[in-house]
Amino acid sequence: MTKMNDDGGLIGMRTEDLRVQALKNPLGINENPVFSWQLVSDKKDEKNERQTAYRILVSESEASLINETGMLWDSGVVKESRCFGILYQGKKLHSAQKAYWKVMVWDGENQASVWSETASFETGLLEREDWKGIWIGQGEDYENQELAPVFVGEFEVADLEQVVCARAYISGLGVFLADMNGQKLSDAFFEPGESDATKTVYYVTYDITNQLVSGTNFLTITLGNGQYTGYTINPVMVYQDGTKTKFGRYQKNDSCFVKPGICGRKKLIAQVELILKDGTRKIVCTSNENWLWVNGPTVFQNWYGGEDYDACLAEELIGKIPSEENGWAKAKKMQSPKGVLIARECPPIRIEERFIVKSVKKLGEGHFLVDVGKNGAGFVELVLHGTTKENRGNWISMYPAEMINEADNGVDQRSCTQSWSEKFDCVIRDSYRMAGTGEERWHPSFCYHGFQYVEVVGFPGELTSDQIICCRLAVANEKHGTFETSNQTLNRICEITDRSISSNMYWSFTDCPQIEKLGWIETSHLMFASVADVYDIRAWMKKIIHDICDSQLDNEQASLAGNNEEGFVPGIIPAFYRIEGLYKDPNWNGACVFTPWAYYQYYGDEAVLRQAFPVIERYLAYLDRQTTNGVLENYAQMGEWGEYGEHTPNVLVATCAYYRMLVITKQICEILKGQKKQKENKLDKKAKLYEAKAQAVRDAFYHHPECYDEATEQFGTGSQASYAIALFSGMAEEHEEQAVKALVEAVKKNGYHLTSGEVGLKQVFTALAEAGYSDVVYQMVMNPTAPSYRVFADNGLTTLPEYWNYEELWLGSMVRSRNHAMMGHVREWMTSFVLGLRPQSPGWTKMLVAPYAVAELTYAKGSVMTPWGIVKVSWKKENESFFLAAYIPLGIIATVCMPKEYGGSQLEVGSGEWKFEAKVEN
Repeated sequence: MTKMNDDGGLIGMRTEDLRVQALKNPLGINENPVFSWQLVSDKKDEKNERQTAYRILVSESEASLINETGMLWDSGVVKESRCFGILYQGKKLHSAQKAYWKVMVWDGENQASVWSETASFETGLLEREDWKGIWIGQGEDYENQELAPVFVGEFEVADLEQVVCARAYISGLGVFLADMNGQKLSDAFFEPGESDATKTVYYVTYDITNQLVSGTNFLTITLGNGQYTGYTINPVMVYQDGTKTKFGRYQKNDSCFVKPGICGRKKLIAQVELILKDGTRKIVCTSNENWLWVNGPTVFQNWYGGEDYDACLAEELIGKIPSEENGWAKAKKMQSPKGVLIARECPPIRIEERFIVKSVKKLGEGHFLVDVGKNGAGFVELVLHGTTKENRGNWISMYPAEMINEADNGVDQRSCTQSWSEKFDCVIRDSYRMAGTGEERWHPSFCYHGFQYVEVVGFPGELTSDQIICCRLAVANEKHGTFETSNQTLNRICEITDRSISSNMYWSFTDCPQIEKLGWIETSHLMFASVADVYDIRAWMKKIIHDICDSQLDNEQASLAGNNEEGFVPGIIPAFYRIEGLYKDPNWNGACVFTPWAYYQYYGDEAVLRQAFPVIERYLAYLDRQTTNGVLENYAQMGEWGEYGEHTPNVLVATCAYYRMLVITKQICEILKGQKKQKENKLDKKAKLYEAKAQAVRDAFYHHPECYDEATEQFGTGSQASYAIALFSGMAEEHEEQAVKALVEAVKKNGYHLTSGEVGLKQVFTALAEAGYSDVVYQMVMNPTAPSYRVFADNGLTTLPEYWNYEELWLGSMVRSRNHAMMGHVREWMTSFVLGLRPQSPGWTKMLVAPYAVAELTYAKGSVMTPWGIVKVSWKKENESFFLAAYIPLGIIATVCMPKEYGGSQLEVGSGEWKFEAKVEN
């Protein structure tokens, strides 16, 4: 570890990828930094290295960090092997404070590494008193909410040379765009991030140092509706004499209860601060009633229905100094949201991919059909060349859709608008009014769509593929997970699943990017591993968990809901909607238990368990009140959602979920009680209480006729999901061998077809694969007849549809989404069993490398990001030999298991690059 090279540097263990709140050098965080890093070694062919201790230094300046003076925190040498979840324990941090930090680690031989590169973080505004501005807007009674108002705050910078750095702190509800002196503050969209505004309002911190000028500066903020304001718009489908009008803009509108305060009028709060050379912190601009506003060139914007932009109006506004003489009005003070202003500590939504569309087909004069080539989420960008005054004032309209209307070769928006019959019952449209100034470029700023096709109407001249650019948007979660095999169809299934996942990575993990765009929270735990195996979701999923905890109803909100619902957690977060008949189910509402637990299992972070524990307890108390004779009978409304061909009783699905929650909560109590020496404390008592409740639920389950038949030993209806859910939850522990065999027989009986819905599907794959039946899973996935994933790939789909029987639905009257991630559980199986990479302890401290040698495959390779770094694996079959190669990051202990047909030998290894070979056993 301490061998010197020729230039005096140290060769050995070192640290990289330093992060705070799982973000690189974050700007504007809350007051409790959490540190992490990854370990690498410069030693060639070194194996089994590990960290045994660390030391962190945090300082107010880079110079003092180098000199190790004036520390905010010196952790000292801490005997600890973990390199993530390290809590700051130094001096109290104040608002807008920048800090620099570095870390040194020790190896198993007690040799120290070199210091890491310097990293940084900066706090935001930590106290409400730090905000000197007020919430402003157009006024509480302003009627036209479809327009996007532009607000301007003016301030002076007397001597720019004295400014070391400048920050803008902004929140705008529903969504906002901001620029300083005509320059965008970032490339992010839909800031600041959705939340339950009765509990939390997010703000964003921007570095505006390089955008300031000496003299007068203008901070411009444009507000859009997002979800927050969208529900004030009138319904789009109007009935006249029993018929529907064809010209409304689509707006989802079937809510039965919305929490007061979660939606409201557009408003903003902003503050600009300078740090001067003498260390002075100076506030130069705050939102107040001296700000001016005007309705901007976005003349219609709706989260669902689309956006209209008038470039002629934009041209008129450009160059005119904001003033009341020029038609601007004074801003008005708005009612403040009840929620606490906090920094959003997760990546922004960005354009993650730009690409030229696949084809353009002319349908008529100025009328074209664009095939993007693959379904996804985002919008298209228009690129116009040579527009003239003859074009000025003319509109170009774009209709995004997932389907083509074969009757006229235009688009069919039914799968995007919940329409049942006619092509344009209600419309999603983006429109651009040309200025005729030559070169023009535009894309929406306040909405996005799910689409593969775009019908363009009113385009001047011939539309070519380079004039309409597809922009795919998503939260900027880093992608690390890979998967590839010798079977191209299986690879396409992986691509289809990954694309469905990314299409729904917005401020919540949405159900779909068109019809609803809502954060149905069952996928946050059912799909957790499938998503985490591909993307680094540490920061993003923490935001989702925070939002889930915020959504829990207190006594006042429960009373307004009209039921005894204190402790209830909505199935949609933020709870912009409650759909009658589809809001009560423990696999949805119970995400307050399951998602923090999944996060802890994957990332090893106990903090999310501490955060969620009070919410968990209140929710379990609520759920206990819903039981009948110990089970959840006639309660769950969704059950095995999306099941096909076989029914699984709701009481079985719900009661198994409740049982598993109680078992998990008992384990959480044991984790949180820590290392306290006293024989018993409150958490000990709670652990015993939840254990007793779990046993009581278990007993009741076995006495319920819809759950278990003692005479035949059948669970539920004998469906695939009946057995799998009982196995996955632990309910069938004493009958495991029989239940696994029955599950396999249930699959064979259905011709290896998938029948499970989104709850049971993950559990079917997991129960089969963990019992050694990945061959059965493979046959289900690759079944050439529906329902199966292979049929999706063979039919040319590029994202996962909502239901297995999608073709039947599309041929009938109920056309549903073509882009749902909820059935994407095959992605977890690919990483966990085909590659064989899965954790054996929280945070991957111990893991398995246990690939399943699929008979039909000759090779497989891939990777997964863990808190310790990227694990890589590849295997191939040649003649009668099986070759396995793996890279294990420093800090992980891996148990390598060769496939059983190649001997099934096992070996425990540490970090490093490893190669293994085994022969077929006859």
